[in-house]
Amino acid sequence: MIIIYGTRTKLKIDKTIGVRKCENCHHMVEQALAREKLSFTLFYIPFLILTKRRMILCPCCGEAKSMSYKEYKQMKESLGDN
Repeated sequence: MIIIYGTRTKLKIDKTIGVRKCENCHHMVEQALAREKLSFTLFYIPFLILTKRRMILCPCCGEAKSMSYKEYKQMKESLGDN
């Protein structure tokens, strides 16, 4: 019997936060609020969530500035529903 297991990283972009200067690459780009989940998979089915991370993502260089849940929620609410 073969057991297929591994990990999967899933990235979800929630909202764009507007054009800002990236602290890493110094480009003026439209950054976004994003969530990342790392989960353990069994037979390609996500079985157990290992980590969750909330961040501001720069699409130019891929830099991700981590945030706490409170900071993320406040920023998402301040941007309003799009």
